[in-house]
Amino acid sequence: MTKILLNITILFLLASCHQNEKTDFESGILWKIESKSGIESFIFGTIHLYPQTEMELSENVIFKLQECNVLALERDITDQSEQQKFADFQMPNFFLESYRVIISEYGDELVNMESELIEKARKSKMDLTGLESTDEILNIMKTVRDIKIPENTFIKDQMLTDYQESLKQYKTESIGKFHKRMIVQMGEEITKILVDQRNENWIDDINSLIEKDKTFIAVGMGHLGGKNGILNRLLEKGYKLEPIGMDNTPPNNGYK
Repeated sequence: MTKILLNITILFLLASCHQNEKTDFESGILWKIESKSGIESFIFGTIHLYPQTEMELSENVIFKLQECNVLALERDITDQSEQQKFADFQMPNFFLESYRVIISEYGDELVNMESELIEKARKSKMDLTGLESTDEILNIMKTVRDIKIPENTFIKDQMLTDYQESLKQYKTESIGKFHKRMIVQMGEEITKILVDQRNENWIDDINSLIEKDKTFIAVGMGHLGGKNGILNRLLEKGYKLEPIGMDNTPPNNGYK
């Protein structure tokens, strides 16, 4: 009897480990979400700025976007007054320095992925919405701005290397590696505030959107992976997820 109980316990632990592996979400930029009412929506990980000489928005992403009726970004960047409020805000030095380094290297080659998605959505007469307000993100940025970051964080060559590595991970849809590197680069405290906390704030809005209409959700790649990532949070909420490759073939991540 003891041996039987031991075997059952081992099987349970193995099953638990297997389940954890399936929810790590190591790869996959584009995912289909099936709502509890049967509506199909999509969630897509973006890279906010990218050089157009190195990559482009996938045709399959555009196709899935145009299947939907709503585009939901992190925030609505089409409101000019809200954009001015964002522009006037004194961002944390870490982000300003990173932006300057990237602009210095790539300049006019850079494209904003969210702006591209908005352009496609407008052509399809889709509704646009944001998962957070400008005031909400600026309040979070104020908290981040007050956190002391080591001076060696502002090494320009390292910033450029980190950005170029992010481009590689984006092309290979390596959301797990990207999330882990993000923690190393920014530290656990900032990652919890900028990523985990915002994921928590967004999940109810996402739930509401995908239960009402076909929605294409586009958020930064760093919000997808990890235990507190949007994909894992949706899985915990009982939603069915299916990975869709950028070329319409599922990424090889072992998830079914």
